[in-house]
Amino acid sequence: MARPQVHSVLARRGTRVGLTRGPRTLPGSYQRLGDSSRRRRLASRPSSGGPGAGPETTTTSESQLVHDEVGRLVDAAVRESGYGALSPGERRARVALDLASEVDLRTHRLLPDVNESFVLLANVVEVMWRSGFDFDLAAAGRTPDFYAYPTIHPHAESDPALVEPAKRMRLENKEYQTSRFRRLHLELAAREDGLQVARAVMFPRVRYDIPIFALDMVSVNGRVTFVIVDCSPVTRDGVLPEVYTQAMAQLRRKHFAEADMVPLPEWADQILSPLCVCLRPRSDEDVSAFIGYCAELLNFHIECSSCFSASREESAMTETYRAHERYAKHQWGNQKTRSVLEASFGANFADSYMRQTLFDVEPGLGSRPSVTDFEDEVVLNGAVHPVSTGPLARVDSELRGGSIWVPKGNWTPGEEVAMLRLLNTHNHAP
Repeated sequence: MARPQVHSVLARRGTRVGLTRGPRTLPGSYQRLGDSSRRRRLASRPSSGGPGAGPETTTTSESQLVHDEVGRLVDAAVRESGYGALSPGERRARVALDLASEVDLRTHRLLPDVNESFVLLANVVEVMWRSGFDFDLAAAGRTPDFYAYPTIHPHAESDPALVEPAKRMRLENKEYQTSRFRRLHLELAAREDGLQVARAVMFPRVRYDIPIFALDMVSVNGRVTFVIVDCSPVTRDGVLPEVYTQAMAQLRRKHFAEADMVPLPEWADQILSPLCVCLRPRSDEDVSAFIGYCAELLNFHIECSSCFSASREESAMTETYRAHERYAKHQWGNQKTRSVLEASFGANFADSYMRQTLFDVEPGLGSRPSVTDFEDEVVLNGAVHPVSTGPLARVDSELRGGSIWVPKGNWTPGEEVAMLRLLNTHNHAP
């Protein structure tokens, strides 16, 4: 089958805006997006594959085409002399900010209908995820780590009905995977009365005790009114690794030296870190500072996540699993989010959406599987992986009231597919 071609990837309307001028300072840069004709458009023809094609889909998806083109743009940007003096980590954050303000990724159909701060934030997250987890690894001769959907997970996108213009509130979700993160979830929401929400959460696999990165941005009638971002600890005592506390404190001083943080509700104190950034922006500069902080914190988080080793100790995995459950349980109790969803979709949908889409917990098997080898293969990033389960750990689940079996150690994409098949049988823990 011939590979679909990206069309109009570098097409420009009006004045050419490229990366040749080197890095720019961030404050106010998102205002450049007001003239949408200046953004380079990055789009692709739909392929025969798609979210409904199943977990073993190997046709080139639209997401993969966008992913590949982002890689080419990142590679071209890194070669520019203006970035040469920066460290690899600084370079990635700056490239992501520059590309985000110049390229229309078209990853969400809602992007044309949200204000430009949301476009910039969503693009920063997408570029950082795609470049941070994949192209740096490929350049170093290592296996690409980013699984551009549809590949592993069968539910890459939200129901198209959730983005119908007739809805009082429209929701759109995109999500991806890496070897250490089971879900990179990015949500956009727009309500007819002017409410807009952007939310990103990075759920690590419980075999890694990596903190949970999450951010929210809320706008009312075109003005950003609330922002929050944090790396939540996944330890019993709620303490972040020291390297995180040092980096987050340094970034807070850099971007929010004089900003007043919003007091957090009591339930948030149970899952968020003391260095959580939560504020009500008073100016465009505050919004730019927040987006810049998110880019640098996200970049640090991606870099740091590669230093975590997969746990093989069931007691350590149980501690991490319970921390994930605690995080989800307290997020389910966020009445502001729940009331917004209920007003547009009803109580049943709101509860299901919060538990299964926004804040879920890694699923597990109710018992050790008897069938572990499915005698076929899955192809991802040019590599062939047998569909067979890897080692499993028995962990205690408070929410499910018993023990479940989850992966431990380093798993391949073929093992992920095997686990998905088992989870779709009667062996799935309720």
